[in-house]
Amino acid sequence: MNYTEVWNRIVKKLQIERQINSYHPYDEAVVRLGLNEEEQILLCTLWGLEAAKGNGIPVEEFPAVYQALTGTELESIYDLPEWMYEVSGQIVLSPVLFGWLEGELPKLPSGAELLLPKRASAYGLDELFADAERIFESMHVSESPAALCLNGEKGSGRQYAMEQICARQDLALLLIDGDRFKGTERELHACTLCAQLYEAFLCVRLGKEVREKLLRDLYTVFHFYGIIKDESRVLEEYPEAAVYMRKLTNPDRNLKNQIAREVLGEWEDKLPAQMNLQQLTGRQLPIGQYLRYLHNIKAELRAGTIRAEKMTEPMVSSHLHQIPATRTFDELKLPSAQYGQLRQICQMAAAREDVMSQWGFGDKFSYGNGMSVLFYGAPGTGKTMAAQVMAHELGMPLYRVDLSQLISKYIGETQKNIGRIFDEADKCDCILLFDEADAIFAKRSDVSDAQDRYSNAETAYLLQRIEQYAGVSILATNLLHNFDDAFRRRISYMVHFPMPDVSLRKELWETIFPVQTPVSPEVDALMLAQAFELSGASIKNAAMHGALLAMAEGSEVRMKHILSGIRNEYGKQGKSFGSSQKELLDAFI
Repeated sequence: MNYTEVWNRIVKKLQIERQINSYHPYDEAVVRLGLNEEEQILLCTLWGLEAAKGNGIPVEEFPAVYQALTGTELESIYDLPEWMYEVSGQIVLSPVLFGWLEGELPKLPSGAELLLPKRASAYGLDELFADAERIFESMHVSESPAALCLNGEKGSGRQYAMEQICARQDLALLLIDGDRFKGTERELHACTLCAQLYEAFLCVRLGKEVREKLLRDLYTVFHFYGIIKDESRVLEEYPEAAVYMRKLTNPDRNLKNQIAREVLGEWEDKLPAQMNLQQLTGRQLPIGQYLRYLHNIKAELRAGTIRAEKMTEPMVSSHLHQIPATRTFDELKLPSAQYGQLRQICQMAAAREDVMSQWGFGDKFSYGNGMSVLFYGAPGTGKTMAAQVMAHELGMPLYRVDLSQLISKYIGETQKNIGRIFDEADKCDCILLFDEADAIFAKRSDVSDAQDRYSNAETAYLLQRIEQYAGVSILATNLLHNFDDAFRRRISYMVHFPMPDVSLRKELWETIFPVQTPVSPEVDALMLAQAFELSGASIKNAAMHGALLAMAEGSEVRMKHILSGIRNEYGKQGKSFGSSQKELLDAFI
């Protein structure tokens, strides 16, 4: 083969293309790789061979071809520059350089990818960008190797942050997958060549496997590079270099509010009644997941298929069950003291975020800033309904914790279930309701066997997570005396739900029937309230019983129907009627 003709053909091609465009990738490659005249001749020859037939120069012919083209003798076939190498008995041009010359993205080894990021908006990363600017400046004059490591949980935007750091440094990003990239000498040469040609910053995404040799080998060819790793992944590799460690944290509520308004735009006004901006900004998600969450909501709004309950539900559906938060304070019948206390708790819960962020309490007290409320009192006195009222007032979803799914007979499983619940609740920014909470918050006992020890550990762990939880926890119990004393100390507020007195029972009887229900004028709310001591739940059950019975008879709801329901409630509770109550029953039934 006449290699001189191949070289001449490429030279003519360059001359023609330079007349059309003064810039040519070849000229830039010569400058960036620092090629001398002999190397330029060899480059053009290999380029022409690769472009024409996809081959190179046979190894046995290479010394003679080199001397014929350059007029100098090749010192060693094994001392080739990194932009060429031997494969299948031929000396060929590196695919990285060939792609550059042809105006294409380079063909990189498996596990390597070249990204060309553009400068774009980045929420909450100003401090990181400022640090990166100073770090890059210092590395221009430093002789010691170093790495910039970004860590955080999945979805925290570590790669995007690294891309934007590179964009602000006018650099491309050469991303290496630590699990797939083998790191052979040839692959390292390809990465080095790519970084030189494309002015790329190399960054390694570390997987679970420890790749100490990979990091050490990279430091032999790269003075400074990046690392991306999971928050839980310990950097066990010990390169002889400094590591600038930066953690990407979840955005605070103010930043999430800004993001939500910018992403949703005019669609914010079209959110369902059960969803509001406060609820969206309360979700504790990494910024990447939060942006995806908002874009999903916007897409659902645009399509008219939004379902509030679907956009706020947690992932741990087997442990948490949503309760509709549609009840209001107008429906809640409580003594004035308890009613006012609940109002005040809601107001403080709404103001909590501002106190934490604006008044500095979040920085001064970084632990135990959650709000926990204990509702205690007789069954049917409105504890669950009060939880619904609080959720409605605060615009937060309400989830009941399924205690049957929480408690496990297997050692350690209960703690895992507890951890899953609170981890998911953190992301949802919801109110957690532990109904019949004394079943799991029971007093810790003296240790007499292994079961007692593990049971006490479960209670202690639950108390710890309640205190750590940044949201609102509501615990409802009928048996306050069963609660652990240590928990009472950790509780924020305790609200007693007493049995309703006559005036409250009268209000309940007056408002218990929907407006559509035909109720006979003979129904006397005051008489019922004075005659029968019932809880709010029992009054509701008696009213429902009366309505069903009246509908079955094709009649309006009369006293006899309601009294039949009251008799059913007394029977369930094992209570007997007094003489005056019997007279009333006999008068109507």
